[in-house]
Amino acid sequence: MKIKFVLLNNLVHVVFFTLALLVSASVFADAESAKNKVTSVFTQVESSLVALKRQQALTKTNIRAVLEQYLLPEVEARYFTYKVLNKNLAKVPDALRADFTHELSVQLINTYSNLLTKYNNETLTIGTSTLSNSGKLAMVNITIEGKTTTNNAVVKLLRSNTNDWLFFDIEIEGISLLQTKQGEINASFSRLGVEGTLAHLKKINANAVSD
Repeated sequence: MKIKFVLLNNLVHVVFFTLALLVSASVFADAESAKNKVTSVFTQVESSLVALKRQQALTKTNIRAVLEQYLLPEVEARYFTYKVLNKNLAKVPDALRADFTHELSVQLINTYSNLLTKYNNETLTIGTSTLSNSGKLAMVNITIEGKTTTNNAVVKLLRSNTNDWLFFDIEIEGISLLQTKQGEINASFSRLGVEGTLAHLKKINANAVSD
């Protein structure tokens, strides 16, 4: 009986050890897939910026076209919008939520387009990737190296219903675009209300496109 107990006990340990290995492998694979998504998108953006810089064509319009081609399709726009609206989401009627999603997505691209006009051949190094406890969120570290400065960034991604990774925030030196927009939108809702805020977003975006 003692021999049977020892064998059973050993078998249980083997099963749990195997399961632990499988879980660890799965987590590693998921973290790597998030890192691969960031690498793929940012490599295409970086290559395009280098080409524009070489051609002396680094304008907001051209940068916006690059981001609309490579970054925007990989953004979880609705999640980004709902996080930005935060407590104000409940005030937005269903009929206007798609409009807010569109305008905030446009503003996201316009914001990055404006920042990237200062691009001066900085290089990106994709670092480690980590998952949240739930496995639904991923954070990928990036180092941005210029001639005289180095900045650290964190790209945040959400796992979609199709198991793909989609962007929803980029934090540079501790400054989150999502949180920055949260503050702006919250102040706008207090001052202008729902429809006034939407109209204000549309006006800002229209002016940005005409720059």
